[in-house]
Formats: sequence, C-alpha cells, structure tokens
Amino acid sequence: MCTPIIFRTGLLILLIALLMTPPHARGQEPTLGELRTDFAMRFLEPAPHMALAKYYLDRGNRLLAFDILEAARRTRFEEAIFNRAFQLSFRKFDYSDAAETILLKDLSTRPRSEDLLFKLADLYIAREDWPKAKQYLLAGIKLRPDEFKFTTGLAGVLRIERNTEGANRLINDYVRNYPASEEAYAIRAEKLMEAEPEKAEALLLEARERFPKAGDIMFDVGRVLQGQGKAAEAENSFVKAAELSPDSPDIQAWTGRFLYKVRDKRAQALGYYLNAYFLNPHAYETEFVESRINRIATELAEAEIENKLKTGTRLEEFLEDSNPAVVGLALERLSENWKAPYGEPVLKCMEHDDGGIRWQATEALKKNIDRRFDENLKALLQDRDLRKRGLSAYLAVHLWQKDSFPILKNMLTEKAQLVRFDAVSALMLEGGDEGRKIVFEYAAREPNPILKQLIERSNEKR
Repeated sequence: MCTPIIFRTGLLILLIALLMTPPHARGQEPTLGELRTDFAMRFLEPAPHMALAKYYLDRGNRLLAFDILEAARRTRFEEAIFNRAFQLSFRKFDYSDAAETILLKDLSTRPRSEDLLFKLADLYIAREDWPKAKQYLLAGIKLRPDEFKFTTGLAGVLRIERNTEGANRLINDYVRNYPASEEAYAIRAEKLMEAEPEKAEALLLEARERFPKAGDIMFDVGRVLQGQGKAAEAENSFVKAAELSPDSPDIQAWTGRFLYKVRDKRAQALGYYLNAYFLNPHAYETEFVESRINRIATELAEAEIENKLKTGTRLEEFLEDSNPAVVGLALERLSENWKAPYGEPVLKCMEHDDGGIRWQATEALKKNIDRRFDENLKALLQDRDLRKRGLSAYLAVHLWQKDSFPILKNMLTEKAQLVRFDAVSALMLEGGDEGRKIVFEYAAREPNPILKQLIERSNEKR
C-alpha cells in the first residue's frame, strides 16, 4: 500500500477549515421533533443540518448522520460554509472574532502558554491568514523546539506558500536535533520504506518498543508487514494503529482501505471510513472516503435485502429499516413494481430524516398515484410536519396543475424556509411558463437572500 507520510497533528484538518457562525444555542438538548421543525424553518442555514446529523451520530446511526451531512455538503451549501459549520459542530473549533479576542487576552497574561500559542496558530490557519499563523508557530518553536506540532504546522504553511525547500529544511533540522523522538523515527523510516525496507522495518520495530502507544509508528509497521505479504499481521497493526489514533482521519481512512481492498472485510472497513469522515469529510486515501462509504453501504444493503427476501421478508418491510441504504434500495424496487398496498408505507417515508429518501418517496408516489389520491394530498398540504407539507407541493402541481397554483402561492407566504423552497421548486419544475412566472414575480418579496438569489439566477438563465 502506497501512502504519504501521515500528517502528525490536527493541523491538516484545519488547513481546509474556515471560520463559521456558531449554531443556535439551546438551554437543553432538543427533541427530534424540535430538530425537524428547526430544520424546516431554517433550511437555508447550515446549523439545523449539523444538529440533525449530530443527533443521529450520537445515537449510533452513523449512516443516517452521514447522509444528512452529505446532502448538505453536496446539494445545499458552498464548501467553505459547510466546512465552517462542520468544524464547529463536530470538531468544536471556534474561529470567530470573539474566540480570537479571548485567546489574545489570555495570551497577554500567559505569554509562554504552549496551548494558547497552538490554538492561535490553529485559528489563523483556519482563516488562511498565513503571516499570523507563522507568527504563532514560530513563537511555539522558540518556546518548545522539541514539540513537533509547531514544526510540522509551520512546514505545512510553508508548503502552502510553495516554499518546499524551507519546509524540508525545517523537518530535516528537527530530525537531526531530536533523532530519538517518535516523529524522527517515523520520518527516517519513511525515507527508507521504498529503497531499503529492511532498514525501515528495523527502525520501526525499535520505535515501537520505545513508543508502544504511538499510532503512527504502529501504522507504519503495518505498511511494512503488508509489503512482506503478511496480511494478517498487517491487519493487526493497522487496527491497533486506528485504536491508538482515534483522531487521525488519515489512519482511520487507510485502515479502512486495507480492510476493503486487501482483506475484503467490507462491513469492518465501512466503520473505519465513517470514523474518518466524521473527523474530516474531505478525507482521502486514493479515493475520497464519502464515495467508499456510499459504495460499501450500497453493496451491504443489496446483500441484506437479497438474503432477507429469500427468508420471506416483504419488500415494504424494508422501509422500516434503520439503515437508509436499505430503505433507499427498497424504495427503488417498490417504485418500479408498484402495488396498491405500497402507498401507505411509502407515504410514511416522506417524514424520513434522510432527505434523499423523502425525495425518493415523493417521486415514487408522483409516478404511481392518480386523482384518487386527492384526499390524501389535501391532508399532506396541511400536515404538521413541515417537511411533508413542502414535498406535497410537488404532488399538488403534478396532479392538479394550474388548480394548485393558488395553494402554492399561499405556501410562498409560509415562515418555514423549506416550505417556500419546495413551493418555488415545484412551480419551477412542473408548473410550466405560468408557474415560473409566479415565482419570478414573487422573487422581490422573498425575505431570504439565498432563496431570492436562487430564483434570480434561474431567471437569468431563461
């Protein structure tokens, strides 16, 4: 397995992170119902998406949390906005002006605080303020030249500034000055890994004796063992490395890759890929981890459905599964082979917390219903669940055409951002020229600047 040197501090994550606005503060943990309502009311803001994903992550449904985050990242928010929200919600990084002020005030009373210097360096790296980041990293090196996190942080900034020579010199000086450090062992072994693997192995085994709790060293031992064709022993080392380094997205991702590509242990690999994702959604191991997660989750879900169908499980029963990949695949099959009894369980899926499943359910209904669904639709348009109420707009325009327009005009006055968003989208997608005219005339009255801009951009493309 070919892999770069693992970046040995949390700074790699921060190099892609930006400042964010803190989420809505609450006195106590909200209920799921409250989270769903907040999601609909503030759909065009990142915080409710983060809160809903965090709810499921904390309760062990990591695939659903992943799907909620990926929907926000891929379809709703610009990368910088998503990164800011994710870093504060999941990594507890705060890079606001208020946080900066507090840190600077604390540093004025404790100018030799290693922790404060590092936090300020992190803050400025997150803002991509490289001069200030270097200022505090250099101060950290002066205070603690033996502490590698300052050296590797500064080297990372220098590389961003395309000063590769300066970065390499900094790392080489550290290795020369502190040859017995954990990091020096790892760096020296890395340089030997390809040309002289025996020497690399000897160094790493020595380092493992000196630093038995060093996940990076354990990981590199696994690489050597894999190169020797000792797959079982390598697996033990990788798994142990991941256990010792729970906050390293790189080690988690590459452990997942080994289990997936070398050992064909998909379920186990999925766990490590999810570990990596919730540390850094941009984690990469020759492929981004989110694509690995989607692929493996789908493979496992397909196998589960096939096995259970053989034992007599009915297709609609899969819609109650806690695994969103299973539900999504079942919805595909139900939509293509529709039967009347499917209507009620599919309708229930319109309140699922996976936005993709909600949309799949709506599309399945739209494809298979007729005007006999009118009474159900009238109820949906008044549903207390604002997410279902919004989705009903697409069904209304599809079934009732122009007769739905007065209802959708009224939906454009709703306080819930999601309901207005869905009403706009339904009119644009299925309302023809008259539906689009309603939206463009409404644009000037839309209070949310993001939704207003989306409408204006659509008008420009006509």
